Amino acid sequence: FLAALLGREALRPELAKCSHCTSDCWAVWRCQDCTLANPLCRRCMRVTHEANPLHKIQRWTGTHFRAAELWEVGTYLLVPHHAGEPICTILRTQASFLEKFEEPKDKLEQEKLSRTDHESGPIPRSDAFNNSYVRIVHTNGLHYLALVTCQCRGNVPQDLIASRLVPASLQNTRTLFSAQVLDFFRLCNLEMKASAYQFYHLLRRLTLPTAPAEVVDLYNEFRRMTRLWRWMKKLKWAGYGHNGKDATNVGAGELANFCPACPQPGVNLPENWKLDIHRWVFKFLATADGNFKANHIFQPNPFTDRWLWDGAGMFPNREEYKQFLLTAMETRSKAPCENTFRAISNALAASKVCDITGIVAIACARHGCFIPNAMVNLFKSEQQKNVDFALLKTIEAIGIDPEQGMMLMYDIVCQYIINLQMRIGHLLPLDLEIDRAIGMFHVHAHKEQCFFRYSPSLIPGAGVTAGEILESLWSGLNGISPSTRTATLAHRAEVLDDHACDSNHKKLLGMTKTLSRRYNEATENHRVAVEYLAEQTGDAEPLALQYWRQQIESAERRRLTNPSGMDIYGAQTHIGKGRATTSSAPDADPDSAPHTAVEIWLEFALVIEEKQIDIRQRVRHLGRDPRGEDRQKIEKLRTTLAPLLVELNRLQANAGVYQSAPHAGDRGQNQSDDPFDNDVEDDASSDPLAIWDVIVDGEEEDAPAVPPGPLPSAPPPSAPPPSAPPPRRTRSNVELVLRQKQARTHLQQLRQLIAEKSFQYSDVMRKAPRKGIITRARGTLKGINSQISWHCQVYSHCRDRLIALGADAEVLQEFCELKKEHVNASTAILKPNARGSKKLKLSWIWASVRRHVISGADDEVPAEADAAAILESVKRVHWLRARAQEMRWQEEVILVEHEMEWTVRYFLHKMDYWRAPPPPDREPPSSGAAAYAARKCAMWHDLALYADKSFKNVNINYKSLFSLTRN
Repeated sequence: FLAALLGREALRPELAKCSHCTSDCWAVWRCQDCTLANPLCRRCMRVTHEANPLHKIQRWTGTHFRAAELWEVGTYLLVPHHAGEPICTILRTQASFLEKFEEPKDKLEQEKLSRTDHESGPIPRSDAFNNSYVRIVHTNGLHYLALVTCQCRGNVPQDLIASRLVPASLQNTRTLFSAQVLDFFRLCNLEMKASAYQFYHLLRRLTLPTAPAEVVDLYNEFRRMTRLWRWMKKLKWAGYGHNGKDATNVGAGELANFCPACPQPGVNLPENWKLDIHRWVFKFLATADGNFKANHIFQPNPFTDRWLWDGAGMFPNREEYKQFLLTAMETRSKAPCENTFRAISNALAASKVCDITGIVAIACARHGCFIPNAMVNLFKSEQQKNVDFALLKTIEAIGIDPEQGMMLMYDIVCQYIINLQMRIGHLLPLDLEIDRAIGMFHVHAHKEQCFFRYSPSLIPGAGVTAGEILESLWSGLNGISPSTRTATLAHRAEVLDDHACDSNHKKLLGMTKTLSRRYNEATENHRVAVEYLAEQTGDAEPLALQYWRQQIESAERRRLTNPSGMDIYGAQTHIGKGRATTSSAPDADPDSAPHTAVEIWLEFALVIEEKQIDIRQRVRHLGRDPRGEDRQKIEKLRTTLAPLLVELNRLQANAGVYQSAPHAGDRGQNQSDDPFDNDVEDDASSDPLAIWDVIVDGEEEDAPAVPPGPLPSAPPPSAPPPSAPPPRRTRSNVELVLRQKQARTHLQQLRQLIAEKSFQYSDVMRKAPRKGIITRARGTLKGINSQISWHCQVYSHCRDRLIALGADAEVLQEFCELKKEHVNASTAILKPNARGSKKLKLSWIWASVRRHVISGADDEVPAEADAAAILESVKRVHWLRARAQEMRWQEEVILVEHEMEWTVRYFLHKMDYWRAPPPPDREPPSSGAAAYAARKCAMWHDLALYADKSFKNVNINYKSLFSLTRN
């Protein structure tokens, strides 16, 4: 292969004579861009390249081929007229004369071929007709050719553009850019994120590989021409060549494109859409998010910027946006979700080096298409007023009908939505209902209530929509953002606009296959969800089912006015005064709040103890050779714990507790010891429960350290002074009560975690349609296992203390020894009617709850009834989620069926747009514009026909929109 490749480096003897002419001339010229080209003589090389004057050629020197240019063989650039007769008399005369002028040179070359000096001479300044030589930038480098034009009609710039050559100047043309190189750069910019600087350096290397720095620097001209070319292409695609509109006065968003499958009144919805029995499918689903990678650095001369289009694409009009921000209201909301996110905490943070800190965009949540005019700049950080303006432009650009409604999915919608009506209610369409949701990725970073109230998987009408599609869209824009960071503001907006429109275009081209795939997935997953819901329904009592159904239907009806009703999706097991909470600390209800110094000290000591157990667990997971970063995290936790230990000493002194000498049985750890030296074996199981098993088995040297100061369950301290007043309750009795509350709290947390783990196994991993969902579920399970491990460690330590305190048999019967098999997730718990279910024996953690666990229950009911009630609560949660899952997949099937119809209607709408003639008051299109409109009309027709046939093959319920009369 290498020998064959090197064979082209030499001139083969059998090809030494020109094969194109009969003059028996020596062939020493070879074209690099022609396929399977043979060497030619000078004249034949010139004649065969009259229509391809931008090819790269080589010349044989006698020993090797050197780089050459077509001007060396007499090739010139003949520019025909764009209207009327292409080659007029003047142009024919010039061409004939130039050919006669080159004939002596052809003969002279044949006479001198025996010489070995075949180096190229200097580039001439003009030809025989005094036509100037110009630079032409093409895909294979820079070329120099004589520019042969005719001034008889005075339209040289138009003639050049019609010849697919764009002049860098309209007065003194010295540089031309071919349409091929401008189109090729745009594709490289879109697909490979190549900047104009990188691309022009590529052209310099192609022009002169051995000395690219000697090639003239046309970077500024090239960058300017790419902007003009992008603008002309957008005007062409938007129909400004045939609709008679003024290209200098483009309407808002008219140069942008959008999604074919989203419901848009007047575009792709039937006239009677309001009579559809599934009115909820017409709700427009949008998602908003910010991107701080698309920032922009202050420019020294911003006033020299030139805007080709302002507000005609994805970005809105600058002045309109500026005026809105000047009068907009910014509210600091205190939402039910108390979590703090970067978008909130940095809302007022400005940058010292950037005039734009990022962008906020809104896209359709179902298909991920950017919405025209809904991509706005951020000048500080992600503020409510930025999203407010993008939301208003979304409603305006789509033309959302108030009877449609819309849903906004936003990662902090729980706080954003609170004062929305107060901020922009007067600007919203009358009676427009805006639903709200948090994307499936961000909702898990919120409080538990936000998941029940704002998760798309639990909201009627959302279908199977994650609401996080902008995260994937940002990855495409992030690749080009660095090259726009130092560009002019206009150039930056044009590039980001072009990439967003190209993303929409690719979504449009793939919509047919996407909807076909989604329909197959939705029908299959709906079938599985129906079967799973039937299983859950068969396992529940009819009366309980009726009650659950009434509860959830009522909550869904009142969801927008009373979101807290959706909290029914959570576990609702209460434990009297010791009610379980999500906190790891013991309960602190008003009735049981500590009143004495001893009680305050003991409760605080339990909190410290749990934090120490947490640190020990983290240390054991790191192994014997942790990374420096992990060590820093542990040291940071220890540092955080240090002031709490000081406070504990103060509370201990207030309680009159005196420190005893170290006891041989103490299992504390000296603060100066390196915890990694006492870690478990390196080959320990990676399962978080494995570490807890070691603790349960009694490996005391690995037990967590106790707080400073002796608890009653620790070895007895030295006797207090005789003057010390007698306590109202002994410290042992106080700790005994607190330890029981602590144990109940962690048992309740274990029940909820086991129920969630069971759901992840039975309803997520086993029914997952894609590998990505399984991967995310495994990550969730890893976190659940870690939490279970920690609660198990704390409970086991708490039980040891109960034994040390001398708890009676009744207490120890309630708080049994905890083993690994007691906390295993088991789908059999959720299927009591399955084979072998009569022999199923629940773990004691489900039967240990006393009767006061169930609110309002009778204390005389046996403990077995408590386990049944707890199990019923778990089944209720699973049934509600199974119902939600079945409903979402059913909605997905219906949504995709409608989206199939909307997609075909969108294509047909575009076809009718290009087929329609301009209004009578405007000039008729030229023949070229009419031909282009016909080509676009045929393209949209083909897309519609292909989609229609594909949907019929996939969906038996699909009704074709084509008729025999439609062309």
